[in-house]
Amino acid sequence: MFFGTYSHTLDDAGRLTIPSKLRDAIAASGTPSAKPSVIFLTCGAEKCIIAYTERKISEIMADISAKAASPGEVREFKRMFGGEGAMESWDKQGRIIIPEGLKAYAGIRKDVIIVGTVDSFEIWDAGNYQTHREAAKAAYDLIAGKMIS
Repeated sequence: MFFGTYSHTLDDAGRLTIPSKLRDAIAASGTPSAKPSVIFLTCGAEKCIIAYTERKISEIMADISAKAASPGEVREFKRMFGGEGAMESWDKQGRIIIPEGLKAYAGIRKDVIIVGTVDSFEIWDAGNYQTHREAAKAAYDLIAGKMIS
């Protein structure tokens, strides 16, 4: 499980250090291919990058057909989700390369915020995250009241 908020900076080579707590959670997820150093990155809903374990990607793909209204929706979702995504492995220092297309999508320049979202984590441009977080604070109380009783 992924919890916490972490501030990081892309290095000059465009690499991002994944916090050790998140790397440990990925390794503990029991990935089907036994590659505990692999994460899957794709476009998130709020102009961020979302990172999934291999197990979570498999669950999402299994659920897509049941939720889609048509085979065309499934194809379009897969094109965006997979076509814009990337499978990345971290190096010995825990760094991954963030592909240029995903950086552009999320507006990431240098400073990033990594946010644990329980079953995945998000990678945000720091400024965009602050703006989003401020706007979401008021809604959180209302949503939390519905979700947690």
